[in-house]
Amino acid sequence: MIAGTTARDEARWPPGLVECYSAEHTNLVRTAYLICLSRAHAEAAVPDALIRVAPRWDGLERARAYLYVAVANAARDVARRARRTTDLSAAPDGETASADDVGLESLRLRAALSHLSPRQRVVIVLRYFLDWNDDEIAARISARPATVRSLARRGLARLQQELKT
Repeated sequence: MIAGTTARDEARWPPGLVECYSAEHTNLVRTAYLICLSRAHAEAAVPDALIRVAPRWDGLERARAYLYVAVANAARDVARRARRTTDLSAAPDGETASADDVGLESLRLRAALSHLSPRQRVVIVLRYFLDWNDDEIAARISARPATVRSLARRGLARLQQELKT
């Protein structure tokens, strides 16, 4: 069973969604993690996205891409809620990351990503980690391609600044 869902929810899901989830689980959680910067929050965001996508799944033209956008949006929602109560650059309670666990470069990237705005982080993750083009990102985040390019440019500049220090 998928964490955060009930057997009743899953019984109503289209088989294609369950297959896609099974095949993409690791990458979906990784995508959510890069946006909300917390493993626990990422693992909570993925089932939320599945619940949102399930009713539409059979009618979607690019269902896999839609699922990734739903995960990105759910992770953004989780990050927004977490920001209200905690600092995103700090690890949540019970979750400690060390250089031995994830590698020093991953820790540096996580810290640098935490300094981006939520929209910049989503654009950076979708563009550079999932290889989406500007038009795809723009359509999914309800922005113009020029806005996506601007967010990416500013986000990369901030990442470079943070990674130099």
